Amino acid sequence: MRKTRRIFIIAFLLCLFIYCCKIDSIPNSMILYNGESLDLGDFFGISLKIGEEDCNTILTSSNLEEEGSSTTAQVKLFDTFTVKEVELSIIDETTVIPIGQVSGLKLYTNGALVVGVSEIKGEDNQKHKPYENSGIEEGDRIIKINDEDVKDANHLIELINQSNGETIEVQYVKNNEICQSNLTPIKASDGTYKLGLWIRDSAAGIGTLTFYEPATGNFAALGHGITDVDTGDLVEISNGEFLTTKILSIIKGLKGSPRKNSRNH
Repeated sequence: MRKTRRIFIIAFLLCLFIYCCKIDSIPNSMILYNGESLDLGDFFGISLKIGEEDCNTILTSSNLEEEGSSTTAQVKLFDTFTVKEVELSIIDETTVIPIGQVSGLKLYTNGALVVGVSEIKGEDNQKHKPYENSGIEEGDRIIKINDEDVKDANHLIELINQSNGETIEVQYVKNNEICQSNLTPIKASDGTYKLGLWIRDSAAGIGTLTFYEPATGNFAALGHGITDVDTGDLVEISNGEFLTTKILSIIKGLKGSPRKNSRNH
């Protein structure tokens, strides 16, 4: 008798464990396409409810106030105890066209990226370093001159020349922190004012256009973080564009030298 009772208890605990595992296997959140059904399967005593509405075997967007919205469904045990809550979202089914085409990328930085520094030969034939002791270094990104946002490299040059040699206030980003410094542009031998900073506002490369959505014109491309070729830092991008690209050649990478192609200028 004791042996039978022990076997019964073990079998009961095993079934209870399996039952709990099944309940735990129900995802905490689900995304359904508009009109798609949700079936919890054969769960004895388990029901799915949104408010007072029973949605045990089927759930469509009609259960929600509007498409794209979300709600919380309660997993009930014997219609009494809430054993779990599931976040539900309904989205429209989308058709996309796969492409897999290589495309060119031209990316514009947010501000102007400092890629180097150099001395300036002034109209006095002396060499100057306006950037010296300013804190501005290679890899920093200039975002403002005298509280005016820097749009691109040409805009930065224009603002520097407008100073007529007067000290300007420069805001720049260093290690994700906004810094500020005062610099006095030097009038170079060519008659323009300079800070001794080499700057760039764009980067170029190639990527793979993976698919596009005809209904909206949206597209997606295989991408990754882009680093500047001179500084090695990630480029802070403000906008960009796709360009028509044609692959002219492929150079096989070698051990210790994954790419041997030279830079384009």
